[in-house]
Amino acid sequence: MNTITSFLTAQRWPFVAALASALILGGAYFFQYVLGYDPCALCYDQRHIHKAVIGVGLIGGLGLIFVPALRAYAMWICLIIGAIYVYSAGFAFWHAGIEYDWWEGPSTCTAGASVNLSTADLLSVLDGGGPVVLCDEAAWTLLGISMAGYNALMSAVLAAASVFIGVKRK
Repeated sequence: MNTITSFLTAQRWPFVAALASALILGGAYFFQYVLGYDPCALCYDQRHIHKAVIGVGLIGGLGLIFVPALRAYAMWICLIIGAIYVYSAGFAFWHAGIEYDWWEGPSTCTAGASVNLSTADLLSVLDGGGPVVLCDEAAWTLLGISMAGYNALMSAVLAAASVFIGVKRK
């Protein structure tokens, strides 16, 4: 355990966080393109949040390596990454709550939606351009937890790690 804690410094964490989000995105793409689980609109939004972590992590991590003056701000880079993960966890939890009928989701992607499709969009769906995926139906679950639920859990753990590493390991 000491090896792991000595490796996870505030200067290395941005790269670790970027890798973690890349793995989460890779899992989402695997489910979509290999296993055939098409994402809903909220799933796509969750992907954008992880892309933000990758961008901040890579830019921040490279800045810490190549601009020595930025090393004094390593804690703040970790806290920014932590804030993005907090947002990711909250958004994913909100999406999971929609899937479990704890609250209503956006009217544009739930079962009760009155969606206005253009003729071109409707023809695209009918021609095999992709199914209409509703946000209030979990496409896949494991132990009763949907992909959005697992994203919420992973993002919450990564948020806590970001804050802990930023504050304690500076």
